[in-house]
Amino acid sequence: MPSYLFEVTTEQGVERHSFTLDDDRPLGPQVTQVLEELRLRGVMLRGAHSDELAVIADGRELNLAQRPVELGMSTARPVQLRMRERVADPIADQSLPRGVLASSVMGYLGALAAWILVSFWTDTTGLLATYARLDVAVMLVLGALVGSAVLGGMALRTRGAILLGIVAGALLGATSAAAAAALTVTIPPSESVRGFLLIRFFGWSLGGTFAAAFLAAYARPFDSRRVGESALLGLLAGAVGGALFALPGPSELWQGLAFMAFGTGIGFAVGGPLLWGARAVIEAAPTGGLVPTVLSLREWPVHEGAAVMLGQAQVACQAGQLALYPPATGAQLDGRSVTQPAFVNGSGRLTVDGVRYRIRVPSLEP
Repeated sequence: MPSYLFEVTTEQGVERHSFTLDDDRPLGPQVTQVLEELRLRGVMLRGAHSDELAVIADGRELNLAQRPVELGMSTARPVQLRMRERVADPIADQSLPRGVLASSVMGYLGALAAWILVSFWTDTTGLLATYARLDVAVMLVLGALVGSAVLGGMALRTRGAILLGIVAGALLGATSAAAAAALTVTIPPSESVRGFLLIRFFGWSLGGTFAAAFLAAYARPFDSRRVGESALLGLLAGAVGGALFALPGPSELWQGLAFMAFGTGIGFAVGGPLLWGARAVIEAAPTGGLVPTVLSLREWPVHEGAAVMLGQAQVACQAGQLALYPPATGAQLDGRSVTQPAFVNGSGRLTVDGVRYRIRVPSLEP
């Protein structure tokens, strides 16, 4: 049987011991025998009682249920044995992230600006001579201002490029919403009032679907399931807005409510799935202990396979596990000093460079 070199991390430092392994047997029972041999030699691994064993080779943790030959282990490279912090099941925080409300409010503000701008359109001749053209123009302005407000607000909350978010939101929102409304122009006009209202309702519903989907696709990392969820919520927002926009009576009132419903719904459709679908949500504590407002809120979703930079620290998610990579100066995680990478076991508190953060796990799903 081949002989492998084991590097063991003890209180006195790293020691090296040679042991033979059977390449055709699972690694787990053989490692248990190695640990028993080390104990008889008076060699104890460094770690707390709650820690668990990690077996590492070539920079990757080995699956103890597999055989050495399946793992590609080589006698020329050492196998590391060390204790690590046990990964506990995270405690779910089922409260709605504040960013969902903030995104909805930004969408509302964008729709309010669009309604004020459209209210100055008193001359509907020329390019706006038909209802179909008017609807396209309305969706163009509404999509642009709602999109810029939603993505600009998202960039503000994550300390991203705000101007880029505003421009991208305006372009994506305008083109998607207006293109959807323009599709209704290809529908033969109806001579009945009911048919006209159905076409307008269809245009708004399609506009909400397209706008929410395109704006959600801008957020990284891209997730087709999340974009699909945003599209469905956008469809609902557009449908409500279209129904209100088509109501008879005080047109200015219904139009205003339609704009607000559309903008609020699009903000919710974009910000909601992005946050409640994240593995974790990190929120910066406001200065002075005040409750963060729409403009002062700083919040970052952490998705599977992605990482978030918090100053010089990094929080990443891999295989459903959250890990903190502190800066050289260290960090405070749930009241204890952390100078080496550590797992984040559920919701907790983090302090980096004097800035306090709250880590929330909104779901138990990986």
